[in-house]
Amino acid sequence: MTDAPAPHSPEGRERGDRTLGSRRLAAMLPDPAGARPAYHPYGLPDLRAAVAERFTRRGLATVPEQILVTSGAQHALTLVLGVLCRPGDRVMVENPSYPNALDAMRRARLRTVSVPVTDTGWDIGIVASTLRQAVPRLAYLIPDFHNPTGCLMPAPQRARLLHAAARTGTWLVIDETLADLALDVPAPPPFASHATPGGTGQVITIGSMSKTHWAGLRIGWLRAPARLVTELAGQRVATDMGGSVLDQLLALHLLARAGELLPPRLEQLRGQRAALAAALAEHFPQWTWRLPPGGLSLWADLGAPVAAALAEQARDHGVRIEGGTHFATDPGIFEQRLRIPYTAPPDTLREAVRRMATALAEGLSPASTTPRPHWIA
Repeated sequence: MTDAPAPHSPEGRERGDRTLGSRRLAAMLPDPAGARPAYHPYGLPDLRAAVAERFTRRGLATVPEQILVTSGAQHALTLVLGVLCRPGDRVMVENPSYPNALDAMRRARLRTVSVPVTDTGWDIGIVASTLRQAVPRLAYLIPDFHNPTGCLMPAPQRARLLHAAARTGTWLVIDETLADLALDVPAPPPFASHATPGGTGQVITIGSMSKTHWAGLRIGWLRAPARLVTELAGQRVATDMGGSVLDQLLALHLLARAGELLPPRLEQLRGQRAALAAALAEHFPQWTWRLPPGGLSLWADLGAPVAAALAEQARDHGVRIEGGTHFATDPGIFEQRLRIPYTAPPDTLREAVRRMATALAEGLSPASTTPRPHWIA
């Protein structure tokens, strides 16, 4: 027999919170006898309404008919690519960008045209010129604490980009999965809110619970014109019929408590970011990076093209990091870069950096060129 934690101790309060949450979820579950539908291709109606209200509260008027609940942001992107694009279509992407999104485009046999994102952000002149010259079917962008650079696109650039895309008829797919993780600045309003009235017809906004809450909670959504949401829902029926109702009920419960749950999460990330930055400054004073105003990682410049070899050797010391080439649209670039997440506790981050320093001190052998599957958060 084990001793139960005292009801007023931190452990007791945490257990009490979990018990209360479980009871609330149980009360929300539909009648198992089947009095209510179990399949929701568009998503649970209450959750669609909550996500729509969240967009409206952030400055972009939205109705539930514009929301499709998906099994994570990657699922949302895959659905969009399947409905809007055909093999051979051009898609504009940032360079560097989120590797899993790039993989989805390659699997769909799309042709990517890239625009650079540097340590200082986007050159909207280059973006607008690329839109004019390539006239891509779709553009995939991460303007909120960009993965991996951490950059935040200023409001005037967002308005210019919306105007440029409207002129070429390009669909904009805006990945907002990191938008709530604003550590040093106010959380940005939705990208489409910067459009002129009636000018959001070809903007699709993707969001998710995985970065703000837990990666294992595979609940995401997209906001799009209602007619496109209907088409996308038809596409998703062929793959999964509809998402897990239980997971959607949990997401609904968490969204209702966002004002209570998010601030401590942000404070935790600030502490972890500070711990990582301090450890890097101690062990790798020759490296450079910009402290991002939000998001989950640092984009470090090693000053030499050794990222792949260091990442390979760090694995032998129990540390998994990814070299910059994983985030590149073309092979062989960003070899001097590492993306280092600050998602672990401070002590773990400090130990990881110490082990990386040990790996580097041992000397680096050429990194393996054998392809291997990778899953990047």
